[in-house]
Amino acid sequence: MKKTVLFTLLLCGLGFSLLHANTPQTDSVKSNTPAYLSHEQYMAYTKASPLGMVLIAETNNYPSPKKALQYAQQLNLSSVQKMQITQILNEMTRKAKEMGNFILAQESKLNTLFKEQKINDGSLIFYTNKIGALQGELRNAYLKAHIATKKVFSAPQLQKYKQLAVVN
Repeated sequence: MKKTVLFTLLLCGLGFSLLHANTPQTDSVKSNTPAYLSHEQYMAYTKASPLGMVLIAETNNYPSPKKALQYAQQLNLSSVQKMQITQILNEMTRKAKEMGNFILAQESKLNTLFKEQKINDGSLIFYTNKIGALQGELRNAYLKAHIATKKVFSAPQLQKYKQLAVVN
């Protein structure tokens, strides 16, 4: 009887550890997310992910530099075009991460004021306006990259991109 119980417990423990080993480890990433931001917002700011900020460009046929490079072969991009788009993407990513870090710092300061019960009308206006301006700069970086990418494309490539973007 003891052996059966011990064996059952051992199997349960092994099953749990195998189940846990095959589970994606997102909890540690989510635990780093500040409570005052959604996980998606936090990841967008730290990983330079536009999170809907570029829909106006993409729905009006201004190509994403990231997608342009993904479709490089289908678009028949030249090596010069690939280099130009890579530079656009790198600058966009650099600027987006920079703005994301600034936004996170201001959100943290705003959170601290609320947490410490020190928020007032003046500091609320100051931080929300500052965060709004930084979010505007962030969106500008993304949209500017789409405009620059469109300029690199030829008319046939732009038409082909439009077809590829609709399919994917």
